[in-house]
Amino acid sequence: MKNLLAFGSTHIVLKAESVLHDLDIAFRLNPAPSSLTSYCDLVITVDDDILDKVVAALEGAGITPRGVYRKEKSGYVKL
Repeated sequence: MKNLLAFGSTHIVLKAESVLHDLDIAFRLNPAPSSLTSYCDLVITVDDDILDKVVAALEGAGITPRGVYRKEKSGYVKL
């Protein structure tokens, strides 16, 4: 299952992208769903099996996602 990491600004999401790229962690940079665009226009999408690794890597670099979400039938659920 896919998880979306939302950040407070485009600058922060691009910094997070750089950290994950440097650590060779698989992710995708995607436009944010309309229900999450109040945070930023971009989100980072990662698989369930590496979510903890991604969050730990970002926090180790001083970047904390504003929210982590999972797509459910009812919409996006904050984890």
